[in-house]
Amino acid sequence: MTKLVLFSSANKQGNTAQLIEEVAKHHSLEVIDIDALTITPYNYQNNYPTDDFYPLVEKILAADKLIFASPVYWHAPTATIKALIDRITELTDVKALKIKARSLAHKPAFVMATSASDELCPIFNGFFEKVFAYFDMQYLAHLHVSCREGFNLEDNVLAKFNTVLNK
Repeated sequence: MTKLVLFSSANKQGNTAQLIEEVAKHHSLEVIDIDALTITPYNYQNNYPTDDFYPLVEKILAADKLIFASPVYWHAPTATIKALIDRITELTDVKALKIKARSLAHKPAFVMATSASDELCPIFNGFFEKVFAYFDMQYLAHLHVSCREGFNLEDNVLAKFNTVLNK
């Protein structure tokens, strides 16, 4: 079962990377650093040069479970994650690609995030709720770690996330 993590962070060894490492101790994860990819920004003409978007879409569609991993920056995911989601809009615009957009329906989706807050920012979480609802994906769980006083992932929080991720 493929669990694909779409990871983005300004700090590649930071808290979000550490969170992925902790989850990977319990799961086989394929992690893609989307910051290392070239993804052309969305445009209404749907005219794009060759980039990494279409191969990434194929990986996303082939995955059994999709996990977005990002720190919370100003109540939002990283700009790279936002740009990727903007570009995924192309799947709904281009007739030949609509079948790919429909293939996202019912795909289990998860979010892993780190921030300085005790709770996951409702704006950040709401962004993913809306995106997943738009594509009819199943938003099953999120895992958030408050890092205000250093990285501290509580065992019971990780166990709860792992239980849902294993279903």
